[in-house]
Amino acid sequence: MTLTTTSYAILGHLAMQPWTMYDLAAQMRRNVHYFFPRAESQVYAEPKRLVELGLATAVSEATGKRTRTVYAITDAGRAELKRWLASPVSKGPVLEFEALLRVVLAPFGEKEDLAAALTQAREEIGGIFVLGERICDEYTSGTAPLQRYMLARSMLHDFLWSFGELVDDWAARSLKRMEDWEKQTPVERTAAAVEVYRVRTRRKRPKLPTPPPHDFHGRPEE
Repeated sequence: MTLTTTSYAILGHLAMQPWTMYDLAAQMRRNVHYFFPRAESQVYAEPKRLVELGLATAVSEATGKRTRTVYAITDAGRAELKRWLASPVSKGPVLEFEALLRVVLAPFGEKEDLAAALTQAREEIGGIFVLGERICDEYTSGTAPLQRYMLARSMLHDFLWSFGELVDDWAARSLKRMEDWEKQTPVERTAAAVEVYRVRTRRKRPKLPTPPPHDFHGRPEE
């Protein structure tokens, strides 16, 4: 039996309750989109494979003139999910964030391009706060669809809200630094960059002479 992490994500959702394919895809978007995004084609294909493996069932139900298929986990599926949850995590934390790639490559573009990427990052991470506010209201009022899983879900909320604040605060600080560049000398800009390294590293570093300054594009600067 060869299962992927996506397989277990689907199995886990079926362990919560039976779902139609449409509702399962919606729950995947709601529950794991910000840390385990998957193409909907994968979400739609995986339950059928789990049925073939005997880990899930598919039952057709009539709803008016239409027929829908409801997927549910089997005892074998629950046992396999439990086995996987007891196994070591297969990968450490991995971050895929295009705005950071643009920061790395920023010297080959223009400062305005970097500022636009940082601004867009702030706008897009705002979605996590909109969703988080709604989910917070649901769980604190006792009306969340999966209220019974509140203890573990609160840890997820803590992480995602903290991650959203991290991205938003980082982008805001970076934009402010770029504004300050216009008022700083080359040496002052370089000293500010050195201070970021010192402050944002766990082990305390001594203050050393400021390295020779370079401009935004990496050229030596007086």
